[in-house]
Amino acid sequence: MPFFSLGAVQLNNSIYLNLSVFFSLSVIYISIIFLAFMFYSLIIMIIPRRTDFDFVIIHGCGLLDGYKVSKLLSDRCDKGIAIYRKSMSACKLIVSGGKGKDEKISEAEAMKQYLLEKGIPENDIILEDQSDTTMSNLVNSRKIIMSYKGRHLTALVTSNYHVFRAILYSSKIYLPCTGIGSHVAFYYWPSAMIREFVALMKLYIKPFSLGMLAIILISILV
Repeated sequence: MPFFSLGAVQLNNSIYLNLSVFFSLSVIYISIIFLAFMFYSLIIMIIPRRTDFDFVIIHGCGLLDGYKVSKLLSDRCDKGIAIYRKSMSACKLIVSGGKGKDEKISEAEAMKQYLLEKGIPENDIILEDQSDTTMSNLVNSRKIIMSYKGRHLTALVTSNYHVFRAILYSSKIYLPCTGIGSHVAFYYWPSAMIREFVALMKLYIKPFSLGMLAIILISILV
């Protein structure tokens, strides 16, 4: 009887050790990935980048009361304006975003009005008001850009946490872009970062799953 009791204690200790190793390695693994993503989102706002563009795509996001530009969206527009004004070549601003079910006008139209109020000439603003996702923003914007002759040097402006996924999508449709992140208010940033991180993990589910599988194997072998 004592032998069986000792065996049960050893088994329990072994299981506890396996679980401890698994949870510890999982936390470390996910934390490293998240921190790398977070630092990328911060650095993308300040790293040196080119100042010569032909097009600047500004990604839309939800409107306030169905027609007003939100703080998040105005930050994107302000960044786009700054790039437009610093550009060594004449460039066009593509405001991209369709009309949601709860919106009175399209996000693109709201952004256009904001840009006009900031002194941007109307003939330098191009509306892309048919999209409803990040990918469709880029697909539709690419069609507009390719309809112009000459160079197609493009800046892609969106909130800092969103740049990585937007650039990933642009590469899939063969639209070379320089990703530029706009400021995000501190109160909004944590929740936005977490949502975007989860979205990225879904896109990279295979390599992420392989990492978790390796952790499981290590935990079993300990």
